[in-house]
Amino acid sequence: MNTIDLPGCTPEPLISYLKTLGLFRLVVEQADPSATMLWHGGSCRLRTKLDREGLIDFFVHHYRPTPIVGPWGARSGFYPGSSESSARAALNQIVDAAPANPRLAPFRDTIEAILKLLQANGMTEKVTDDSAKLGLMRLCRNELPDNALTPWFDAVFILTSDSRKFPPLLGTGGNEGSGSYVSMFAQLVVSLLIDAQDDGKVANALFGDFTSKLESISVGHFSPGALGGPNSSQGLEGGGGANPWDYLLAIEGTLLFAGGPARRLGSDTPGRVGAFPFCVEPVAVGYASESDNEQENGTRAELWLPIWSQEPTTLAELKYLFNEGRVQLGRHQARNAIEFSLALNLLGVNRGIGAFVRYAFVMRNGLSYFAVPLGRVPVTPKPEARLLDEPSLTSWLGRLRLATRDKEKTPVRYRAALRQVDRTIYEFSTKNQESSKVLNNVLRSLGRAEQTLALSHRFRDEHNIRPLQRLSPKWLEQADDKSVEFRLAASLAGLAGVREVGPFRAYLESVEPTKFPDQYEWHSDQNKSAVWSNRSVANNLSSIFLRRQMEAFRDNQSLIPMRSPRPASLSDVVEWIYEKTDDEKLGELIWGLSALAWSEVEFRARKFEPTSIPFEYGVPRLLVEPWDLTVDPRWGNWRLTKEESNGSKGAFDPAIFRVLASNQPNAIGRSVDQAARRLRAVGHVVQGHRNQRLASRSLAVASSLRADRLLAAMLFPLAPLDLQAVANAVLYPPETEE
Repeated sequence: MNTIDLPGCTPEPLISYLKTLGLFRLVVEQADPSATMLWHGGSCRLRTKLDREGLIDFFVHHYRPTPIVGPWGARSGFYPGSSESSARAALNQIVDAAPANPRLAPFRDTIEAILKLLQANGMTEKVTDDSAKLGLMRLCRNELPDNALTPWFDAVFILTSDSRKFPPLLGTGGNEGSGSYVSMFAQLVVSLLIDAQDDGKVANALFGDFTSKLESISVGHFSPGALGGPNSSQGLEGGGGANPWDYLLAIEGTLLFAGGPARRLGSDTPGRVGAFPFCVEPVAVGYASESDNEQENGTRAELWLPIWSQEPTTLAELKYLFNEGRVQLGRHQARNAIEFSLALNLLGVNRGIGAFVRYAFVMRNGLSYFAVPLGRVPVTPKPEARLLDEPSLTSWLGRLRLATRDKEKTPVRYRAALRQVDRTIYEFSTKNQESSKVLNNVLRSLGRAEQTLALSHRFRDEHNIRPLQRLSPKWLEQADDKSVEFRLAASLAGLAGVREVGPFRAYLESVEPTKFPDQYEWHSDQNKSAVWSNRSVANNLSSIFLRRQMEAFRDNQSLIPMRSPRPASLSDVVEWIYEKTDDEKLGELIWGLSALAWSEVEFRARKFEPTSIPFEYGVPRLLVEPWDLTVDPRWGNWRLTKEESNGSKGAFDPAIFRVLASNQPNAIGRSVDQAARRLRAVGHVVQGHRNQRLASRSLAVASSLRADRLLAAMLFPLAPLDLQAVANAVLYPPETEE
């Protein structure tokens, strides 16, 4: 066996990838059945009994072209008329040359079979009506002899129960705009195999050898750089022109895309392109020129083509790969570029494929398309990607994607929200970055999208988009970027409801819990508990705190329920108080983490870390939730107990916190004074009020802190040891008997 590197056969542009497939298929089927190939060093490596000269000789003198015909399309060569003249002349030359050139015999037989079929059905003029074209396609499929029904017919169109579908790879049945792939193919067969005008072009096509002149042929969308003109290729001016063998072999390569779709495709197949091998709906993310307009107005599909570089493959294995032509995401086939990229993380394709080259079919001039390479995406196993394949998330994203499909009727904010989600998911799927940080970005984008939907009940109701919910608790570990913002957001999102005081999410958006845990529906009427708006995060958290306090008071609860399975740490709360947090990130994470299934999250407090506690925070914080203090005989300080007896019971005074919300001068000092008096009323003396005479005096707290952030800090739930530390920081030590 010879190992032949073919530097002229590369994965990009599309014409070169298809050329490689065509070359390999023809070598195995017509010259060396034992040949194998793989991608190596950015080009094709062929292992075959042929040597370099034998390979060139095979294509120049022995290659039998596949009959590529399309009597249903324009410029097919089967009808009279000036537009048919070039193709008609080429078909006639093939028929005339076949007796002396046996490798053209299959092509001649197919041409004659089609002419006989057209004559028998009275079709002497080119069909232009859509239903007539469909009828002719059915005739070809049903009445042509088996030797004329080449795989080309499956590659170029697929019949459904009531219509037909065209794979984006070959335009509309072998036509692209005003051009015809079948006409050009026939003309090149005449030029290269009958007129024998090779002049070293085979060596150029396979090995990248120099050739003095390229042909001015139309290559359709297969090679944008070969079309010529500014910006059509690298450099200041596109060159134009192409090697005719590139085109001929590329069309031969498209036949590997036949077979599988015909088996799977039915009239009820979802999506426009999902049944064709490695073809998905476009999503404009992951490349420099991505834009919303490009996706909707200029891109009809994406094609992701596999690159295998570890082990050589046989043609049978390659046919099976393209025959399947799909990647699985969970229980369904990947339908768009985002799902395809995720499936690569979950080993939806595991046949030795190392990467995919991503192509988009982008509108060129209103009539035809470019096949634009968008880069290579490695097949990288990432178990964390299963978080993005959860049914609750994929269903929610699917509805949002469907709702925003109509660009003209969809407000920009919803499309922008989906676009941000897609961009972060694609970044997670394709970039070699720390997974937790990228998943954190995904969670933030989901939070932004949910917040956008929460503000428009009409849009979400029209499209039946439910609240995002029941995300796996694994997000808490796998999206944790070890930031203060993530820990604080988790502590808030996990706040549980008690009786008439709802869970934290009810204060973000107008939702109401169902009878099932962690499941929500949009509130039938506007939920008055939802107070989050387009204000600062500090103002929103302050409003939520006051609302929860009011509802607890109405429900006769002893202060505010503050249980969360992920309580905040004092050090993180202090970071918030001193404005050392990224509030935008915190707000987005609050919304994203609120969609978790919090009833399934186990309680876990961070290890206690001593920190300096602001006095103006500690005093009122002791009046937020029920607790009880006893004396720790070992250390002679306060110890928090689980039993609530006296402690803060009876200390409910909403006025203490309304003062903070008033934004009046010395609001913090007044709040601390009122809180100190209330604590003394239940038997606990704040430092500075050591005796009865001083108890009525102001503590004269002058603070540089912001009142709104201090009030919002009251909302963060604390673990018992942290709350105990607060008590020991602001209260006098207990008196013990000598």
